[in-house]
Amino acid sequence: MANRRRRTQNEIFVDALLQAAGGEDIWVTNSKIRDRLNWDRGRYDRVKKELVDSGIVKVGQGQGGRVKLPKAVSDATKIFISYCHADKGMQEELLKHLMPLKRMYLIETWTDLEITPGDEWDKNISKNLECADIVILLVSVDFINSRYCYDIELQRAITRHEEKRARVIPVIVRPCMWEHAPFARFQALPSRGKAVSSWESQDEALTDVAEGIYRAVDEM
Repeated sequence: MANRRRRTQNEIFVDALLQAAGGEDIWVTNSKIRDRLNWDRGRYDRVKKELVDSGIVKVGQGQGGRVKLPKAVSDATKIFISYCHADKGMQEELLKHLMPLKRMYLIETWTDLEITPGDEWDKNISKNLECADIVILLVSVDFINSRYCYDIELQRAITRHEEKRARVIPVIVRPCMWEHAPFARFQALPSRGKAVSSWESQDEALTDVAEGIYRAVDEM
């Protein structure tokens, strides 16, 4: 398993604020957040100032001061990435290209790499698929041939799309006969449905994908 990226202090602060607010658009006292983080005052104030200056956190009046997240931050679009493990490298590269959207707290991404030892993987996958706003399919011949990806994750994603509870976005990572699959009716990425591996520059292809996902998030 690939090493997980270490979270920044800003991300840790925002996560603590989200948890303290219960995901709601409400004010939380500074003391409550400091206690949750177990940070000294200097570290807390320094990180809070960075977030306030970036427009990510708002400050309010009251005894000891209060903070909260703008509604757009607390309502970050949840993205579930369905992929075959043969395309694990491509999935990791896509996550890198989506990082600017994560740093703006526009999206939250989930893949099976989030599952920790001892967790029930099928229940974790099902739970996160059910709460996703966008389901990204990393399409390749291995994805199409994967029973779990094709028969379970894909079918549930299509059902949630038809119920207008999620949006399905196929990302063609390697050439295959995807035009004959049930997800072919959804607008695919990269542009013109040209597989990522067929571009002269993979970075250019994944930038095109990330920009397409950004447009989808903006519309939602």
